[in-house]
Amino acid sequence: MKSVSDQKSELRARMLKLRKSIDEEDWQARSETIINELKKIPEFINSDVIHCYVSMNDRKEVNTHSLLNDLISSGKKVIVPVTDFETGELKHSELRSFEDLKKNKWGVPEPDEIHPQKQKTDLILVPLLAADKDFNRLGYGKGFYDRFLKKENAVKIGLLFDEFILDQIPVENFDEKLDILITEKMILRCNNSDLGS
Repeated sequence: MKSVSDQKSELRARMLKLRKSIDEEDWQARSETIINELKKIPEFINSDVIHCYVSMNDRKEVNTHSLLNDLISSGKKVIVPVTDFETGELKHSELRSFEDLKKNKWGVPEPDEIHPQKQKTDLILVPLLAADKDFNRLGYGKGFYDRFLKKENAVKIGLLFDEFILDQIPVENFDEKLDILITEKMILRCNNSDLGS
């Protein structure tokens, strides 16, 4: 029988291939729908400090670029992750302008200069490949976000396209669950109430 780690690796490869196959126009339109749904929920509206991943558009992650620009313009504090490859930890920087982003060695856009975060984070938008109905997240396998989420007492939200909500994802002890999942078709909350359209 395959180990959980091997099962997750195979699932990651399948999910990444499936997501990369999404048509460009469809990807943009569906991303926009998901971001619009996010903006309507009270957890988002009432958050002053939002930690948001910077989407890697070549991986067809739900596109957060317009959201980041909107957040900066709105006066909310925007925090983005910065990867510390030596320690295996995420560092965090306030993002003051989208122009401050440069690609790191993995091609992930990060701030060129770090502006340390000073306030408590209210809400975290977490990158993922898939999730299941028990709010387990399939990440990219490096564990950066699991280590970060374990320490944070903030609302944890996954943005994903509808076909990436699976019945079950293999999990390990260190995997952190999410609080809310938002697709273009529904909003799921961890109290199992479905607020979807």
